[in-house]
Amino acid sequence: MEELYKKTLDRLKAELKKQLPEIEANGDWLWHHPEAGFKETETQKYCLEVLKNHGFEACTWPDVTGFTCTYDTGRPGPCVMIMGEMDSLICYSHPDCNPETGAAHACGHSIQVATAMGAFITLTESGVLENFGGKVMLAGVPAEECLEIEWRTREIQKGRLHYLCGKAELLYRGAFDGVDIVISMHAGLGNDGTITILGSHNGFISKNVTFQGRSAHAAADPENGINALYMANTALTALNSLRETFKDSDTVRVHPIITKGGTVVNAIPEEVCVECLCRAGKTETVLDVSKKFDQAMGAGAYAFGGKALVRTQPGYLPYRPLPELDQAAVQTADDILGKGRVNKGGHNCGSTDLGDLNEVIPGIQVFVNYMYGDHHGADYRIADRKIYETASLFLAAMACRLLDDGGALAKKVKAAHKPLFASAEDYCAYVKSLETEQILP
Repeated sequence: MEELYKKTLDRLKAELKKQLPEIEANGDWLWHHPEAGFKETETQKYCLEVLKNHGFEACTWPDVTGFTCTYDTGRPGPCVMIMGEMDSLICYSHPDCNPETGAAHACGHSIQVATAMGAFITLTESGVLENFGGKVMLAGVPAEECLEIEWRTREIQKGRLHYLCGKAELLYRGAFDGVDIVISMHAGLGNDGTITILGSHNGFISKNVTFQGRSAHAAADPENGINALYMANTALTALNSLRETFKDSDTVRVHPIITKGGTVVNAIPEEVCVECLCRAGKTETVLDVSKKFDQAMGAGAYAFGGKALVRTQPGYLPYRPLPELDQAAVQTADDILGKGRVNKGGHNCGSTDLGDLNEVIPGIQVFVNYMYGDHHGADYRIADRKIYETASLFLAAMACRLLDDGGALAKKVKAAHKPLFASAEDYCAYVKSLETEQILP
């Protein structure tokens, strides 16, 4: 490492030691105040107060959660954004869930936000940025988890939201304008103190289906009804039968739930609602699976003489790692942990809206492995509080590595980045083109 970078690391470690009690306290508060996506009002209020106490004013939007905060060195150089995802899952079985909403940080986003703020404050208060040019930004983004789709769809129809997920919404609103590279962390399993570089991820399309039948007395007059629940059951059976047409190499995942199964037990169900995510490793496969899904839903409705209203919303694009940015993360992990403590992640059949952001701006996420249990499970919790220190230091050091030498590494990463879209506007136009609503058959 260059001498300046070594000294920078030493100063970051010293400052982080001072900041760590507050970082952990912030993490504890956020863990115990979980809020689902686009509802992170108390989370945002808390974060803005933390930043204000350190002399920063954040940029926000009046009708959606999410914020950015900028430190400008006043010298030429790249803009590096440190990003944290603010939202929680809904998991009523988690011991630390909100008993009224079921919101729980069973994916550790509270740690993301706490360490992103910790890294940003450590960078700005350590004085290390006096040796670099460019800007460092902090972003709190909403709604990484794609859930409560019916509610989000209604908010889109009202015009308050434009997309199901947070990064797409903030891309639309200009939050990432002028940003050159985005870095972030995620709480990882294993409790071995290693860092894992995020591997490729599936993309997905979201489906919202309303089966429309006709009500009748379920015992005295069932022959005059059209059973929407049976339509849904038949459609889901057809969908399950299609699974053998999915190639293993395409990593297809299709997982529906019934969100409304009828109204009263003594009436033939006239309206039944299904939500589903259709996932695959490539966008063209996602679109093919989406078509097969529609055929299955239409078949279920046709069998009973009913109708299926199928709404398609874009979810996430597949995440494609950028080797040059991955290598920078490996080097940073080696710097702070020593060699042999970093792993490269394989393909993950789950999804992240970092995939969308990465098709406009190069972005990366690493797992810092200090958690116990299963992601999205009731047993998910922090196994070692050292996660706050390691994650904050990694993010701060990674930002410095990208800013060093006039932003030479950041320029190399940007030159290697081959996104699908030239701008946020192009991305938004493409995603909007995927929205459809059709009545089948």
